[in-house]
Amino acid sequence: MKPTKAQWARIKLLATDVDGVLTDATVLYGAEGELAKPFFIRDGMGLRLLEGAGVRVAVVTSEDSALVGARVKKLMLSAYRPGQKRKGEAMAALRAEFSVAPEEIAYIGDDVNDLEAFAAVGIAVAPADGHSLLRQKAHFVSAFAGGRGCVREVADLILEAKGIDSGLLWANLHPQSVARDSGSV
Repeated sequence: MKPTKAQWARIKLLATDVDGVLTDATVLYGAEGELAKPFFIRDGMGLRLLEGAGVRVAVVTSEDSALVGARVKKLMLSAYRPGQKRKGEAMAALRAEFSVAPEEIAYIGDDVNDLEAFAAVGIAVAPADGHSLLRQKAHFVSAFAGGRGCVREVADLILEAKGIDSGLLWANLHPQSVARDSGSV
């Protein structure tokens, strides 16, 4: 059964996996190791809007990537938890850290290593191209693939359920700069 608007409105923490959710699951490697991961800019905007609306965002991944750490820092997200092989334990720690109940958390994951996190949250979300087992277990399956709008769709659902206009939120977060007063009025 799909989450109701009231359930989306209760979300205080969105946690997400990286590869296959924030990216399209492509990782480019070279002799030096990991070179690049393609992030979808609109997903990043959704995460910034959530943070601006007071919804905490946590990135929980089994990998430990300098590229992901840099992306999290750029987006100014509330939490980054790399190297999490047991994501259920990571969700319990985030619950305690942010003083939220399971029903106040949504988690987006795409593969079997996200199943424990799915069991620990109120709304479990899978991208359209997530593993079939995750799509079966999810409370909500996005119309969009990982790294191609899934995260933004979830962000928009949360903001809309809370009655927040994304355009007004962005304008309030980034007011127009005032030209320096040259003495004239």
